[in-house]
Amino acid sequence: MSKLDQVEIFVLGRYPRSARFRKVLRDFDDGKLSDIEYVRTLQEEISYLCGVQIGAGLTIVQDPAPDEHDIFRPYVESWRGVYYDGLLRFFDNNFFYRIPVFIEKPDIQKFYISRRAKALRDIVGPEAKIKIAVPGPVTFAFLSKTQLDKVELVFDIAKLLVMDISRAVETAGLNYVQLDEPFLFDVDAEPKHVELVKEYLSEFRKINVRIILAVYYNAPRQDILEKLIDLPVDMLCIDVINGADKVLEVFRRKRPTVNIALGLLNGREIMIEDYDTVRKLVEKVVEIVGKDVVKGITTTCGFELIPLKYAIEKTVVLGRYGYRLVSEVLS
Repeated sequence: MSKLDQVEIFVLGRYPRSARFRKVLRDFDDGKLSDIEYVRTLQEEISYLCGVQIGAGLTIVQDPAPDEHDIFRPYVESWRGVYYDGLLRFFDNNFFYRIPVFIEKPDIQKFYISRRAKALRDIVGPEAKIKIAVPGPVTFAFLSKTQLDKVELVFDIAKLLVMDISRAVETAGLNYVQLDEPFLFDVDAEPKHVELVKEYLSEFRKINVRIILAVYYNAPRQDILEKLIDLPVDMLCIDVINGADKVLEVFRRKRPTVNIALGLLNGREIMIEDYDTVRKLVEKVVEIVGKDVVKGITTTCGFELIPLKYAIEKTVVLGRYGYRLVSEVLS
């Protein structure tokens, strides 16, 4: 097996909407468009964005999810015992989410992940590796409002996600599930929150799916990162473009036991990173931890925060840089 078969190249999360799809979404919300017309346009949008990823040579196809308003809302609309409230800024972005409000222990009303996985599989065919990003239970619980115990809520959310993901694996052959835990980068995050992640992962490990844990928008604090690099996941995604100094310092003190995916293209900036700069950064990581730890080349976050034309351009660059890095640094 060549090194090109051992290192995955993928986008970390959602894509932005095209101008055409934004109009369709408005018309659908206003009742000017039928369900059939909306679904057809959505399928065309997803097919195009999957084609962009495949054409760029990415090894995993990420569900572009242009119809998702934020990472929580599809689950709020699919579960009992929770509704959404007003808007709140999503970390330090010009991007907002509707706050989930849990009024009782949640339960599944309709499956969401498995439906998306089936649609994605129908588009890309049986051979492609597919990935769906879902909100991590810690981020979901601690960014919500509730009178319930938030620690217990973390595990309630984890169980519902596991049920849905299990169905997606069985019906659509979902290859990767990405648990998004940006809360672990937040100033309110503590090492105990990583311990919660470690505990709920025991539920996810029961599923025959590869697990990627993503902490994005920057590298977490060093005390958080030291715990993250020992978690039992198939890959841990770390932003090394914005947090290089923190990441390298932790790696010097403690070699990761988990496989690492390096976030090398900034998903929040339209500027294209210089290849030589990116390469030197990967070389520094390899010098400290070795080649075998680096199993992924990715972005620092999803592309939903930048215009679509730049997201497409960065996807192409990601594929080109990824293959060059594998052949020149990681082989």
